[in-house]
Formats: sequence, structure tokens, C-alpha cells
Amino acid sequence: MRTLTHRAAALALISTLALAGCGGSDDDTLESGPKNSSGASKSDDADAASGSKIGGKGYSYSVPEGWATPEQKVPGTEQTDSFAANLTDADGFADNINVIRLDPAPITDLDPLEQALFNELTVAGSQDVTIQDRTEIAGDEAIHISAKHIQQAGTYLTEQYNAIHDGVSYVVTFSFSDTVPQDERDKIAGSVLTTWTWS
Repeated sequence: MRTLTHRAAALALISTLALAGCGGSDDDTLESGPKNSSGASKSDDADAASGSKIGGKGYSYSVPEGWATPEQKVPGTEQTDSFAANLTDADGFADNINVIRLDPAPITDLDPLEQALFNELTVAGSQDVTIQDRTEIAGDEAIHISAKHIQQAGTYLTEQYNAIHDGVSYVVTFSFSDTVPQDERDKIAGSVLTTWTWS
């Protein structure tokens, strides 16, 4: 289990740390992470995003107006199954979404997966790592972890979701400028996740 949890957590970490240009450890013994008691917004409560439709292997979703897949390749997105960014963002960091698809899922139980992702982000130096309330992605339960990442290029925030569907793990990461408040991040993520369909 240790190897499987580390693989899942390490790949999830790639999806948060490799994308800063767009705008670890084997320790599984860390204490359970802080949990958000305010109640994160559910994706099915959000207004649906009305921008471009993005397709991946086995799924599709819509992004907000102004978001799209860039025409040129973005360094760091080589392991992603799909990627889109706010191409109208003018603050130096293009808010974005990326999806990593792991087939088969290295872990199918969300409880150890949630803890593994929290541990890996914490050990890697991410700050304010918080396990949020779980939500649903097209009928499948999904974990949700928030974090702050500091790199040479600057600081950015992530909302990361992970759902298991038909034995496949989908790591969905939204990355935002550090000036975007939690309620706005939840609103954008929810607007995308509420459009998610499996195919």
C-alpha cells in the first residue's frame, strides 16, 4: 500500500506544482490533516460553466468563458490528460485546470488516498494544506484538498479533487493566483465540476 499511495500522491503533486509557468518523501505517518469546518460548496450547487467544452479520455467538462486549451504546449503539462487556462487573465498567472488520469487507480479507497495526498503535499512544502468537505463529480464521491504553493515564480493556490470512476483515478486540479479568495475558487471549480460527464 505504501508504494501505491506514494505513486498516487506524487502524480497528484505533479499536477499542482508543474504548472506555475502558466501565468517527495515516502512518509505515510503524518497526522490527519486539518479539515475545513465551514463546508465547501458542492459542485451541484454551482451555476454551470458556459465556456468551451473540454474532452478527455472517458470524460468531458465545460470551462468558464475565456478559458480554453492554449494553442501552444505549456511546459509541465506533459502528464496531463486535459488542460485549460484562463486566456484572458492579466495578473501574471493564468488560472487553470488540469486532469491527470491514472488507469488503473493505484488506490480505490478514498480514505487512505485522501491522507496520502495530504501527506505528500505537506512533505513537499505546500502550505495551508486543508482537507475540505467531499463533493461529487458526476455522481462519484470526490475528495477535495486545498493548498498554497510557493515557487521562485511566485505563490499560487490549488483546489484539488480526486474521484475514482470505473477503476480509474481522476485527479482534477484547479490552480489560481494567490489573490483569488476561497469562495471564488470554490465557485469556479464548482461551475466546472457541475458540467462533468462520464463517457
